[in-house]
Order: sequence, then C-alpha cells, then structure tokens
Amino acid sequence: MTVTTGTLHGRLLEYAAQAPETPAIYSDAGVMTYGELDRRSALLAEQLVVEGAGPGVPVGICAERTSDLFVAILATLRSGACYLPLDPKYPDERLAFMVADSGTRLLLSTPASADRCPAGPKVLVLGGSVTVEPRSGSTRAPAVMAPADTAYVIYTSGSTGRPKGVPIRHSSCAAMLSEADRIFAECDLSGVAAVSSICFDLAVMEIFVPLSRGGGVVLLESAVHLFESPHLHRVTHINTVPSVMGSLLDGGSMPDGLRSVVLGGEVVRRQLVDRVYAESKVERVFNGYGPTEGTVFCTFKTVPRDETGEPSIGRPSSTARIYVLDDGLRPLPEGEPGEIYLGGDGLARGYLNRPLLTAERFVPDPQLVGERMYRTGDIGRFLPGGELEFIGRADHQVKVRGYRIELEEAESWLSGCPEVRAAAVAVHAREGQPNAGSLVAYVVPDEPRAVDAEGKDVWLDEALQARITKRLGASLPDHMVPEKVVFLAELPVSPNGKLDRAALPEPPAAVASATKEPASTPTEAALVELWAQLLERDPKTIGIHDTFFDLGGDSLLLIRLAKQMTRRFGRRVGVADLFRFREITALADWLDSGDDAESTAITEAKRRATNRRAFVRGRGRQSAR
Repeated sequence: MTVTTGTLHGRLLEYAAQAPETPAIYSDAGVMTYGELDRRSALLAEQLVVEGAGPGVPVGICAERTSDLFVAILATLRSGACYLPLDPKYPDERLAFMVADSGTRLLLSTPASADRCPAGPKVLVLGGSVTVEPRSGSTRAPAVMAPADTAYVIYTSGSTGRPKGVPIRHSSCAAMLSEADRIFAECDLSGVAAVSSICFDLAVMEIFVPLSRGGGVVLLESAVHLFESPHLHRVTHINTVPSVMGSLLDGGSMPDGLRSVVLGGEVVRRQLVDRVYAESKVERVFNGYGPTEGTVFCTFKTVPRDETGEPSIGRPSSTARIYVLDDGLRPLPEGEPGEIYLGGDGLARGYLNRPLLTAERFVPDPQLVGERMYRTGDIGRFLPGGELEFIGRADHQVKVRGYRIELEEAESWLSGCPEVRAAAVAVHAREGQPNAGSLVAYVVPDEPRAVDAEGKDVWLDEALQARITKRLGASLPDHMVPEKVVFLAELPVSPNGKLDRAALPEPPAAVASATKEPASTPTEAALVELWAQLLERDPKTIGIHDTFFDLGGDSLLLIRLAKQMTRRFGRRVGVADLFRFREITALADWLDSGDDAESTAITEAKRRATNRRAFVRGRGRQSAR
C-alpha cells in the first residue's frame, strides 16, 4: 500500500480521488483533470519502481513546461523516490554536474527535451520509451515512504564555485503546505500562475499549494508569457519576484481575475506594492521570505494598502523558529540588527555530500537541546510587534531575478577563463528599474591593455566580453552570466590587500560604432527608434539584423517593448511574437505583412538570430575551450 500521509503529494492524491473531474492544470495544450493526472502518474510510477526508484533514490526530471512535467514529478513522488529538477534551458555542464553530484542514475524526459539530458543515466522518455498506458493488475505503485524521506533536491549557488544540493524532506513540505493553508485561507487559488523554473523552490509552492486544496494551476513558459496565455482570464494568484512584477505592470493591464500576489526572492519596496494595488484588482499582496534550506518560506506578511514605510518580511511562520543573534549566538533585543538563524519543521537536514559545509551552516541550537538551526547569512532585526525587518547580507550573496547567487561562485568561473587574470562580480541597479539588478563582471584581462591617451584604466571591449560570456554560458545558467563585463588594469584592494568591493567603479557607458546595416523602410526605422529608447543606445548603432538580446535586452524589457509596439503600430504584439521574430528585419516584415505568414526572409532572419543567440549565450552543445 502506498503511504502518503505527511508527504508533499498526499493531499493532492486525496483530492484527486474525491473530485477526479475537477480541472487541475491549464496549459497551451488544453486542460488536464485531477483524475487524468492521478491515473497517468500512477502508471508511470509503476514503471519507475520497476526501474529501481524508491525511497532515497533521486530521479532527474528534464522536461519542458507541459502537463507531462507535472505527471513526471508526481509519478516520481508516488514511486517513493525524490525528484531532481533539471531545467532543459540550463547549460550541459551544469546539468551534468547536478546529475553526477546527486548520484542520479534515472531520468524522466520528453521527446522535445531528451537531447538535453546528460549522458550516463538511463533516460525514460514520456511518449517514447515510456507509454503511460493501463496495465493488468493494480495501477498503484507499491511504494512505502515515510515523512522523513526526501521529496526533492534543489541545487543552489555555492561560494566555492561548486553548486550545493539541498535535500528537502516530505515532512518539511507537509508543514509548509499546512502553513500555506492558513496564510492563503481567504485567497482564490483556482488559477495559480506557475511561472517559476522547477529549479527554483518557489515552483514547489506554485504547484502543490493549489493542487493540495482542489485549486488549479495555469502553466506558463515564464512570467513574461503571462499575457500570451489562452487561460489568462483564469489567473487569480501569482507568486513572483519584484523585478518581474514591475515589468508585468509596465507591460499593461493585469489579469481581471487576479486577486492575490506573493512577492519574494528580492527586497519588496512600498512603491511596487502601491502600484500593484493601484493598477490591478488585487486585494492582497504578500511579502514572503525564506531560503531554500527552510522549505520555500519561513516568514510571511500581508502588506496592506494603507501602510506607510517599507514592508517588513513579516512574522515567523508557525513551522519556523527565527532568531536574530550576535556573533556569540546570543539573542539580540528588539531593534538590534544581527544575523538571522532559522530552525523548525521546515529545516533541511543539510547539504548533499557536503559534510563540512553542513557543519558550518547547520549548527546546534543553543535554545533547544538536540535541535539545529541554519545560519542564513542574512542580517535583520525584530521590530516592535514581532515583525522581522530584512537589512542585507553578511556575506557576498546576492539575488538576481529571485535567484540566489554567491558572488564567489561567479568569480570562480570567471577566473577559470583563459582570457581572465583576476575577476570580481557585483550587482548594479538598472536605471529606472529599482527592483531589477544586473550582474556586472570586473575583469583584469590576461593580456592587460596599457592606459589610453586620457589615462583611463577602465574600459569596455565587446569582442572580449562576447568570448568570456560564451564560455560562461556553456557552464552556467543565464541568470549567472554577467550582462556586462568591465575591464580594469587592476582590481581595487583595501589596505589589508583584500578586494575592495565598494571601490569597484560604475560601469562606463558603451560606445558602439555605427551599424553597416541601417534601417531602409519606415517600419524598420520605427523599430530602431523603439529599441534605442528601451536599450538607451544611439539609433545609429542598431542594425536591421541585430537582435534585442544581442544588444543587451532581456525578457523583462520585452514586455515593455511589446506594449510600446502595440501602441505604435496599432496591432496586438505579444512577447511570443518577439521571440518568434528576433531581428528588426523579421519584425518589420511581419508587421508590414499584416498576417502571421512567414516569408522566406523572416525564416532566414530567425535562423541567423537563433544561431547568433546560441553563440553569444553559449547555448550550443559544445563548450568553448
């Protein structure tokens, strides 16, 4: 008999048995009911057990964002195994490391993502080597699991340059779900937007919080695709990072049915909360805080409309113990800043195969004999009334688009490039986007350049930056690849000889040469003008075969670009269109055609854009050497 009490997926299965016809997942391909999700995952779990899946066994899941992704996750849990999320958009080297470090020998994938699976483990392909069809006898996998078993393993950035796996127990997940019931008791979870990569633990909340209480999930490729979803009208709730929410607001009206928003992963500012209330029909805005090691979140706050001042990160959840301690692990009084320590039911057991790091970060709790607590590295203080204020970091960890990045890891990868003699990394706020930051690398090149006639020892080099970011892109996820590389004669150091991060200079403005492929039609000229405004470039430097990403744009800016193009050309332009037609010449051809037919010029432009994008970001299969 399958034991599901106190597990991540137990309540989902209970609801599926009670209301199998209820819609569970809304995707571009259609609607999947709880009953179909139950049936398909049960059959797949059977095959996983035959293949050796069971408690303590990791099963990698490398699949694009379709309903099959949910089937694979639930089947893995039902088999008793834990799932290892593998985003097919991640570079080969990163995926291979996660699989090898976790000891994963079995992978689930789909025909569209199978070629992204690392070599070594056996790969079961849904619709290929796996046909989820009824078999004779029981359709339930005979897995016996305990709440103490691992439910999933998520890898986070590591300060040594080596990512670290965080195994999370079923019992911790069950405690998180119970607390979520309390927090979201008054929220409509019938249409929760699932926008986070499964390698980000916010995805656990997006999927299992609604599906554990009979709600529905609106599955999207990412947050920037929100307005393209055929199920946009069903979206009632969204969890996202502040920088993405700011871009969604910039992109136009929010879904009419949206009633609650959870912001987390970055500092939440009052200005953004005010915008959410003013520019949508949202009734509740939440600020959540919590490291991966604490199972998604450990504090929550409902941020009201009429509150003044910057939002706190709220009170500790009922499943967490939060301390603010000094260097001697002594509790600090209200108002005194110190390091935040975390304990409680959501606490992970440590890092996978990293005993020394586990001992360093998971320390004995002096308040409770026999219990442990986690050193978050965050600095905070308790406010009058018991709420917690986040102040900053005690180390060099940063958040970019909600992803946790250890600057030392990014610096370690940079220093491994043959073009680099020394390196440092910092985060700079984007002008006009207070909630968005970009990763900037400071590099002393292996072949230093003499200072120029003006005596400047800080410069940009687009060709050298492209070579460096290509190498990094072959090994690191996009969010860890610096958007700009600043070259220095020497890194600034303090009197004791250590890197002086505060003395790193502001990145100089890029000076690009005039393009050899200028706009030749009114539509192309109008597009160049729009791009130049958003990217803060001279229009003369933008050619008709350039792509938005090549020139420094990102997916968040695409939302603003789509809105401005819609207004400028009097035609509905979506983010999906901007991904389809990446070059200015292709976009202009499409706009002038008045329909969605692709001309030979557009097809050829898309091919060139895809190839160049793969070169710049290192998305090709071969790593640069």
